[in-house]
Amino acid sequence: MEVAFIGGAGTVGATAAYTLAVERPSVDVTLVDVAEDAAEGHGIGIRHARTLGSLPAFGDATDLGSVSAKPSSTAGLATADVAVVTASVPRPSSSARRGGRLEFLDRNLELAESIAATLREREPLPVIVATNPMDRITQRIWRETGWDRDWFLGYSLSETARTADRIASIRDVPADDVYCPVGGEHGENVVPFFSRLTVDGEPTTLTEAEKRDVREYVRDVPYDVIQLRGAGETSRWVTGQGVVRLVCAVLDDGLDDADHPIAASVPLDGEYGIEGACLSVPVEIGRSGVRRVIEWDLPEEEREGLRAAADSVTSDPGQ
Repeated sequence: MEVAFIGGAGTVGATAAYTLAVERPSVDVTLVDVAEDAAEGHGIGIRHARTLGSLPAFGDATDLGSVSAKPSSTAGLATADVAVVTASVPRPSSSARRGGRLEFLDRNLELAESIAATLREREPLPVIVATNPMDRITQRIWRETGWDRDWFLGYSLSETARTADRIASIRDVPADDVYCPVGGEHGENVVPFFSRLTVDGEPTTLTEAEKRDVREYVRDVPYDVIQLRGAGETSRWVTGQGVVRLVCAVLDDGLDDADHPIAASVPLDGEYGIEGACLSVPVEIGRSGVRRVIEWDLPEEEREGLRAAADSVTSDPGQ
C-alpha cells in the first residue's frame, strides 16, 4: 500500500509521514512537495529512522516499504492508494491567535483548486484533508473533483484528544478512559458530543460550567501552543498522530473498536438536517473512505451547535 502526503515537506506533512513510516514499516510513503529539496531531505531522514527501528537489535524482521519524494502531485499520486492533503501557504502573522485558521482561507482555497485538478487526472482514492481551514478546504476539494463524497475525510481528531485531556483533568481520571468525540467545525463552532460521554465505559455527565470550560479549552489551546513555541510552529504532534490514525483506519478497512466511532469532517447530504456543508460528525470508515455517516439521536443543544457550525462553514464567499 502507498500513502502520498501532498505538502510532505511541511511541518504537519513531514510529522505525519514520519509517524506512519515508523508505525507501519511496510507501507510505501511518498512526500509530495514543490519544495523538492526539503521533501527529499525529510524522506532520507524518515527512511533512516524506519531502518533503525527494524534493525535486528531493535525490531522484528520485516519487508520495509519505500520512502520517496516527488516534486509534483501528478507523479506523486500516480500509484497512491491514499492521499493526505497537508499543503498550505505560509502561516500569516495574523493567524497566531484564536480564530486564526480562517486567515489561511483565500490562498489555501486556490491551493485546494490546484490539488483537486491534479486529483481529477486519476481514478478516485480516499483523500484525508488536514489543510486549514479544514472544513472549507475539504468542501472545495470535494466539489472541484466531482467525486462521490464518500472518498473524503477532513481531519479533526485533535479536538477529541484535547477534549479527553481536559475532561480527564477536571474529573481526575486517566485520559484514555474518556470517550467524547467532537463534531462541528474545526474552529470556533466545535461541538463536543457530551451526550455520548463515557468515563471508563460508564455514561457520565458534566455540569454546564464544566462543558463551557471544555469548549473554551479546546478553542484556546492550539493558539496557546503557538504562543509557547513560536508563530512558525503548529500542533504538529497531535495532528501528525491523528492523521495517521485516520490513514490506518482506511488501510485496515475500519477501526478496531466499532463501538466507539470517531468523528471526521464529511460533506453532509441531509444528515442531522444539514446539506451542502462539510462538518465533523461520527462516521464509519472503510477502505474507500467513509462507509457511512452515523446519525446519532442528539439533544437539541448539540444539534443547534451543528447548525451553527454549518452556517459558519457555508457563510464564506465561494463555499
